[in-house]
Amino acid sequence: MVEVRDLVKIYKYKGGEVQALKGVTASFEPGTLTCIMGPSGSGKTTLLNLIGGIDTPTGGQVNVGGIKVHALRGVELDKYRLANVGFVFQALNLIPTLTALENVMLPAQMAGVSRQESAKRALELLRLVGLGDKASRYPEELSGGEQQRVAIAVALANDPSLIIADEPTAELDSQNARNVVDILVKLAREYGKTVILATHDPRVAVNTDRILRLEDGKLVGEVKPIDLEKSVVGATPREASVTLSEIIKVKIASVEKEIRDVEEMFRDNRLSAEEFYSRVSRLRLIKEALTELLTSIGSS
Repeated sequence: MVEVRDLVKIYKYKGGEVQALKGVTASFEPGTLTCIMGPSGSGKTTLLNLIGGIDTPTGGQVNVGGIKVHALRGVELDKYRLANVGFVFQALNLIPTLTALENVMLPAQMAGVSRQESAKRALELLRLVGLGDKASRYPEELSGGEQQRVAIAVALANDPSLIIADEPTAELDSQNARNVVDILVKLAREYGKTVILATHDPRVAVNTDRILRLEDGKLVGEVKPIDLEKSVVGATPREASVTLSEIIKVKIASVEKEIRDVEEMFRDNRLSAEEFYSRVSRLRLIKEALTELLTSIGSS
């Protein structure tokens, strides 16, 4: 179980400060894949960095499997990251002078595992991500999607309970993005890992178990992936003949109409205040998520 409570992060600089997180509270169950979405600068990467022990909070708590991560410093924090967390970043961190196998072996060797055992484990992981036949290739000899899959194998080298992925499909084409998503889903649902990722990519978001939305450093709500799937993936045959951006625009207009209908029902006393707030909040979150997806694919 991963839990964050009242999490605050303030970055100070000459002449002022920026509060990146403002009291975020959330929990993440083993065997689940959670997506963090929000506009640029909303605090997504900061939240991942605090959970992963890359950075330390200004206030609040981070608990991972009973470990009080917020209280760790120095060597203890290094040990926590090495043993408990696997990181998958948008910017690939593969060492160009090492083969795929050697890249995957490295974290285990750093943890004190023998070279022979590290190699055995690394080959198993490369097979898991579909690259067992490319173990001897160097990063430059692999496609972008293959490199990202090697990076996932690296993240799994020490069998961490927690996988943190920051924009893992940002530079990938549709097929390679699909491959990466399938692996992340498998890690959560078949291997029981807690997978937390930040993304703008609808191909990723609709395959997660839940979507948490951050705005201005605050957790503002949760969107069910099925809502986005119906809005983006579940296009009618007629909609399928137009571009993705046009589909999303149509769906945004539909959600806006539904919001107006709910407001009218409330004014006519056909909805209680509680029902009105619940339905409008959900619809507004869906609209914001769709608007962000529209922006992310270069439309306005």
